Amino acid sequence: MNKILTTLVLLTLVHISNLTASAQRTMSGQFSLSISAHYNGSFLGAEAFLSQYTLNGYWEVGVNGDAFRTPLSNGNNLEYADVAAKGGYFFRLVGTRSRSLNLYAGGGAFAGIEAIDPRRRLPSYLDTGLKDISFLYGLYAKGLTELFIGRKVSLTTACGLNVYFSSAIAKLHPCYEIGIKILL
Repeated sequence: MNKILTTLVLLTLVHISNLTASAQRTMSGQFSLSISAHYNGSFLGAEAFLSQYTLNGYWEVGVNGDAFRTPLSNGNNLEYADVAAKGGYFFRLVGTRSRSLNLYAGGGAFAGIEAIDPRRRLPSYLDTGLKDISFLYGLYAKGLTELFIGRKVSLTTACGLNVYFSSAIAKLHPCYEIGIKILL
């Protein structure tokens, strides 16, 4: 986990040192699609969002998929997976004059399902006492950098926290992301 966090910090520093990479401006009303891979402390996950810029930031709606692992007292690991719809708003904290580099902070809500032991790795005699599939909901928050490397393409890095209100296993999960955003 420390290696991934260090890599994200280094990528952000490289982005900041390369401010003259492009002269793209984000405009109010402009749509974009983004795809990100993220690390949640256990496994890699992915998400895809449609977003629209506003005067002070952007809103987003999309889907997220994650897999997790937690140790059990008997030495086995319990794997579980989440699939959720997400929606939120991010405020632009700072940006270059050309909007080629922006820093955002914000968050939103999500709802979906949580699947327990989806790959059936636990021995059949073990009973976790948990439902195979259950409803999941919560909130997410993150800080995000956006660096335009072309007229309509930007690289993004983010660090965040997901708060699960209905999970029977874990209530908090950190998330470290890297992705690409394409303006439509």
